[in-house]
Amino acid sequence: MKIIQKIKSLLRDSKNFFLKYKERLANGISQLKTWILDTWKLMEQNPKEKTRIAIIALSVIFLLDYVFISIHMDKNIFDIFPSLPAIESKDKIKIYIPSEGCKEIISEYRTIDKDIDEDIFVSKLLSIVAEGSWFENTSSNVPVNLLVKKVWFIKTDNGRVCLIDILPVVIEKDITIVPGSEKMFIEALEKTIKENIPDIQSVLLTEGGVPGKKFWEIN
Repeated sequence: MKIIQKIKSLLRDSKNFFLKYKERLANGISQLKTWILDTWKLMEQNPKEKTRIAIIALSVIFLLDYVFISIHMDKNIFDIFPSLPAIESKDKIKIYIPSEGCKEIISEYRTIDKDIDEDIFVSKLLSIVAEGSWFENTSSNVPVNLLVKKVWFIKTDNGRVCLIDILPVVIEKDITIVPGSEKMFIEALEKTIKENIPDIQSVLLTEGGVPGKKFWEIN
């Protein structure tokens, strides 16, 4: 009997709650209708008030539209401005390049982001060495475009060997080739990589996985 009484009491309380909620909802709807009618009359009587209310209404619509789009895209509605780009950490590094006329290997300094994967870092070092000097006319030292296909490392007892596979090189007609430039470029590249990756013991360049191929001094 007690359980039945509790169920009846619960049903009675639920009924009273919904009746009160229904009454409050009806009062709210009635007040909203009254407010809308009063606002409409005010807009008809006062053109300035009509403009003000129209601007407010459009602003609310645009705001709701923005909120719904943000929710749909799963973004924070307060994330209006884009985040600040990450500031790259630049490091000053020492590089080696053939001098003008490939008479000797000289050193210069460059600024580069070292906080990257080693294979990408090696590719950048090759591009920097191939680019040549900022202070001497060394554009003829590397007369071809060297594109890195893959970089990998082999561990040995004395350290690591860095292997750089180059895509097939296209040699243009009538290019100026400085004698000994290819050998000196490879020496400068190896010295640069060793300088910036201390555990590298040697560097080997290949073309299509084949070592010992000439890139531009083919004769």
